[in-house]
Amino acid sequence: MDPHTVIIILTLNLLSSGGLFYLIARKMPPHGGLGAFAAGASTFGAAYALRLAVGMQGPSLLAALADCAMILGTLLFITGVRQFVGRTAAPIAPAVLIGVLLMYGVLHAVVIMAWGTVGRHVLLNAVLGALYLLLAYEAAQGLRSEPQALQLPLRLLSTLMGALGLMTLGRATSIGIQGADAIFQGLAAQIYYAYASLTAVLLGPNLLWMVFLRLNRQLAELASRDALTRTLNRNGLDEALQRHFGARTQRRIAWLQVDIDHFKHINDDHGHQAGDAVLRAVAGVLTQMVRADDFVARTGGEEFLVACVDASSETAGQLAERLRAGVAALRIAVPGQAAPLHCTISVGVSQPFSALGQWESAARAADAALYAAKAAGRNRVVLQSAT
Repeated sequence: MDPHTVIIILTLNLLSSGGLFYLIARKMPPHGGLGAFAAGASTFGAAYALRLAVGMQGPSLLAALADCAMILGTLLFITGVRQFVGRTAAPIAPAVLIGVLLMYGVLHAVVIMAWGTVGRHVLLNAVLGALYLLLAYEAAQGLRSEPQALQLPLRLLSTLMGALGLMTLGRATSIGIQGADAIFQGLAAQIYYAYASLTAVLLGPNLLWMVFLRLNRQLAELASRDALTRTLNRNGLDEALQRHFGARTQRRIAWLQVDIDHFKHINDDHGHQAGDAVLRAVAGVLTQMVRADDFVARTGGEEFLVACVDASSETAGQLAERLRAGVAALRIAVPGQAAPLHCTISVGVSQPFSALGQWESAARAADAALYAAKAAGRNRVVLQSAT
């Protein structure tokens, strides 16, 4: 395959991918990696276009600029993957990028003076090969934290870039041993350009695949989780109950009906921003202190329903007491207020139930126990009486 044809294919593919990522990133929240993907693809595509314009053999200032752009594009891709899998939320600091590119520029100049065009290509391929391997590593690290749906595209990205990294390092070695002829001529060069073209063609769709899978997951979470507290909403609660009682082994559930005491006063005295902070803090205690199989839903303005799975009413009462004590110990910082807020909860606990059709009557029983707790002075737990 003619190297110039390959470079043209890579240029068009990367520039179009960069433009598409940019358009999508404009409609998406920041720090999800799309902005970095757009910048990386566009920068890499521009680097290839510049290489075509100045020629791929002779050393010059523009050739050095094209090489630096390829390094920068790869660094941006690495940043995008790190942001996508949640290993960082921040882009690479401009000072760091400038420092890296200056160091590469100095090294590029030294190698050119000592080794000429061959040295330039050895250096570029060695650095790019190492960065491709780093990109493959970052994608592989995402396999530990991302859900099953994202495993395949992340594994494909890691495999593609890992193989390209090893081939690029091998290419650097071949150029160093065989000289300039190994850059564009021979079977190894043809195989390298063919694989590089394949990787560039697959890279954009693979990243888009990752993005749309993430979007689908986020949409599903929006449909099943409360936006403020990230606990289950009514839809999410229904789905959790369907899954629980649809399992082969059906375990009983005891409801804990939780209400934040005097929540209206918190809103009236400190503002809705403080009220939101209290809701998030209480939800955080509930979700962190429940057991692995339990689940938490927000069922009203300041009301939560906690499912205590496979437990007696006494065990559920003990969990409720731990939750009450955990919330009472909170000191909630509110922007613009010097003193932290604290709050308490009242909890009503139902008797365990063992069928999906019983959950609403059990919830009403827990609600009645909650009202008894509030009538008794709040900041306490009341269990439904056994019948």
